[in-house]
Amino acid sequence: MHEIIESGVTAADAAGYVEATIRPDGRLAALRIDPRAMYDLTAAELAGACIEAIQRACSARADTTHHTA
Repeated sequence: MHEIIESGVTAADAAGYVEATIRPDGRLAALRIDPRAMYDLTAAELAGACIEAIQRACSARADTTHHTA
């Protein structure tokens, strides 16, 4: 699930541990990590969750870019 906000697009990994916000120009604006991730995930799993959230936000941004053009 993603949300379009004025400063960009925000999306999360499937488990909801990480949220990434991508600016309209495509740059990463924010990366929020739920504190539970420290206890629930290994370092590799957390890295994967970060990548997944960023990829989802980038994809959502691309979708909104095509709809507004």
